[in-house]
Amino acid sequence: MKPFFLMSTQKKPTASRFCIGLLSLSLTFCATAEVVSEPPQVLTLSQAVSLTLKQHPEFKAFVSRNMAQQGYVQQAGVGERPQVGLIIEDSLGNGEHSALRNMQTTLTYAWILQQEQIDGRVAAVKSQAAQLEIEQQIASLDLAANTAKKFIQILIKTERLKLNKIALQQAQDVVKAISKRVDAGKSSNVEKLQAQAEQVRRELAVEDLEHELKASHYQLTSMWGEAGKSYQVSGDLMALPANPSVESQLTRLKKQPLLAKFVTQQRIAQAQIELARIEAKPQWQLSAGVRRYEATDDFGLVAGISIPIGSDNRNAGKIAALQAQQDVFADEAKALLQKLDAQLYVLLQEMGHSRHVIDTMQQRIVPLLENALTDATKAYDIGQLNYTQWNNVRQELLAAKSSLLDAYESLHLQHIEIQRLTGSSISQ
Repeated sequence: MKPFFLMSTQKKPTASRFCIGLLSLSLTFCATAEVVSEPPQVLTLSQAVSLTLKQHPEFKAFVSRNMAQQGYVQQAGVGERPQVGLIIEDSLGNGEHSALRNMQTTLTYAWILQQEQIDGRVAAVKSQAAQLEIEQQIASLDLAANTAKKFIQILIKTERLKLNKIALQQAQDVVKAISKRVDAGKSSNVEKLQAQAEQVRRELAVEDLEHELKASHYQLTSMWGEAGKSYQVSGDLMALPANPSVESQLTRLKKQPLLAKFVTQQRIAQAQIELARIEAKPQWQLSAGVRRYEATDDFGLVAGISIPIGSDNRNAGKIAALQAQQDVFADEAKALLQKLDAQLYVLLQEMGHSRHVIDTMQQRIVPLLENALTDATKAYDIGQLNYTQWNNVRQELLAAKSSLLDAYESLHLQHIEIQRLTGSSISQ
């Protein structure tokens, strides 16, 4: 007797080739699927912030603005052009001055002594470059904080999704358990319907969070121009940041770029004051040249000087306005410092409160409600509690865990805002 696979090959060669082809196609599809379904890249908070600071379109604008500023500096160093003049006298007249017999031709070269003015203009324009740098630092802090907030919200929503999936699984288990009790005549159909409604609510909650997570991932990746790209966000919400002291944070606050911006504006105003004083000074114009006498076929040298007359106080109004503007910047800096000081103090207090809420929820409230649910489940099984009472205990435990996530979210967001206010690096 021939082997089975040989007999099959002889009787059904077409079917065999079809199976081999199908197997090859399946292997090819599996290999392709392995290539396509690569695991998403793991993304930490520091990596997300770095991607934003490197690739956000707003920073391209700063590159262009820096180039424009360099152009302004270059232009400020350009002074008035020297002048070449040609004067023809005593020609094309009558008598002795007819035709070109007694013509005098003077070729002059004139220039203005303006180096001091040029240096003043260049210094004034260069002082504005420091302001551009401060603005870039402010934008960096805002973008980094925005990225970090989106990142934390993804972590929070991921934990909420896990919590709601657990709640959904519990709701499904409850429906099964009550269905058995209804079939056994131990519970009414009302309880079953209530449990089914609760299951549907949990299904909707899971679906809502899944959509929110997709939207949050899209918003995060759009910060660095990769909207929709799949990343696996990695972070530990339980790793709480240290609670900083008020004194250390107030010291950091004084170095905040927003305050430095006012200092820079004062320096710009001072540079403009110096420029106004320089420009008020008279600009001397010198000239030198050669004169030709056609009548005698001789040459002679000519020279001249031009000095503007008038008061040196012609920019007094502009200088007074700039000095007043310096005082405005100083007062605005003080007002902003007071405002930021109050915001920082409140955030530090809120951060301490959030930490207290987390400790209380974790160590006291959640354990108590877990024990209560265990006892309530036993009481429901023996008929001491109805479904509504039992479900209320479960809902209270889920609400407590949800509030615990709220506290974690508040603490991390408060910490991020403190870092933004104090100009600290947002990386954890």
